[in-house]
Amino acid sequence: MRRILVVSGASLGLHIWLFSLVAGYRELVFRVGLLFPHHHDVADILVVGGAGFTVLAVAMVVVGVLFERLFRSLWHGTRESAE
Repeated sequence: MRRILVVSGASLGLHIWLFSLVAGYRELVFRVGLLFPHHHDVADILVVGGAGFTVLAVAMVVVGVLFERLFRSLWHGTRESAE
């Protein structure tokens, strides 16, 4: 459980870091966010950004947890085969 929390925190930290520093990732957040609101107006920028930010944050956490489980299963598999 602790590993999952650490991986989730690291994934969210990476997501926030990418959003803050990489313009292409920020553009991706807004493109993903455009899929959710019904209206596309200047007033919807926070809604669009919030929706995209949330969707990509959840995706980053899921990918991080799956990667950690895959890495752990491969690591245990190689240790067992070596013995």
